[in-house]
Amino acid sequence: GKKIIKELKFKSKQIIISFISTITLSQLKKDIKVKAKIIRAIPLPPISLKKGPVPIYPPNLKVKNFFNHLGSTIEIKQEKLSINFWSTSGIMAPFYEFLRTITDWLVKHGVKRNNAQKYVTSLFLALSEDAVTNSKTNLKNLVKESQTPNGLNEQGVKELKKAGFYKSLEKTLNSIHRRLNK
Repeated sequence: GKKIIKELKFKSKQIIISFISTITLSQLKKDIKVKAKIIRAIPLPPISLKKGPVPIYPPNLKVKNFFNHLGSTIEIKQEKLSINFWSTSGIMAPFYEFLRTITDWLVKHGVKRNNAQKYVTSLFLALSEDAVTNSKTNLKNLVKESQTPNGLNEQGVKELKKAGFYKSLEKTLNSIHRRLNK
């Protein structure tokens, strides 16, 4: 990114939108060398479906209105907080790997790949929509409500916790966050 930015010509009347997660606003201002409005944004691939969040920093009405046509813009008022959103965007590929692992497990147990993948992706779409519908509620409630005593989901949560799955996820988020704070 730094090499490319130095090659580009900018004008002070432009609004510059950076999609580079690893270059801070102050670094961008130094590299661009023009007094222009610079906005950092994280448009992720689901915007091709006109879905998903698009965090922007600093808030800017024109940029917000633009991205609202592609997803749901989230305006962030402090760059330090924006790093948190950039960090969680680094969990997109691990999410797909999670879906792939479950799909492959079904295939190994005799389910045809197209049926396995359709089931897994449809299930997680429905779970995500349920989480969005209930987004004003603490997600702990959904975790609790999706379990029955001694049920399969209770077993799944307990075993993944015992294996350190969620701690590992948090450790990965912290690692990505540290990288972005350099």
